[in-house]
Amino acid sequence: MASLATIMNRFVFVEQAAAAAREVARPRVECRLRPLPNEEVYLFVKRIDNRNVVRAADPAARKARAGSMVTGFGLAILFIALLAPTAYNQMEGYHIANLRKEQKELRAQINSLDVQEANLLSPERLHKLAEQMGLHDPAPEQVQYTEGKTKSEAMVFKPVGTAAPAKN
Repeated sequence: MASLATIMNRFVFVEQAAAAAREVARPRVECRLRPLPNEEVYLFVKRIDNRNVVRAADPAARKARAGSMVTGFGLAILFIALLAPTAYNQMEGYHIANLRKEQKELRAQINSLDVQEANLLSPERLHKLAEQMGLHDPAPEQVQYTEGKTKSEAMVFKPVGTAAPAKN
């Protein structure tokens, strides 16, 4: 088998002749080496195609796989169960903060409504409205005072100037 080195040596014959002359000038020393271990072993590598090979069903592997799936599912449930109170507290904290904010807004609204009510019921405003509607204070003879401690006693009382109904 030809290699690049042998091809080059054919063209560069001069260097080969010079190297041969140098070897002739040196004395040769005979030296034997021990053989390398497993030097006679030849390893042949063959490509193996296992695409058509089907693995045999192993019941123990199926049980182990099912067990690992159940264990993983159980650990996930446990992890979620451990995190659920923290998540619930966080969500309820947001809910409480929103309720407090809404309470502040409602209190501010109640305060503004109280101010509006006080303005509407002020004596000056009521006096102006009475003048616009033509309402005046009653004369002293138009006022009737009731003498009863309860509503039923006050309703039974009749003023002095009224006539009693006739009995049959």
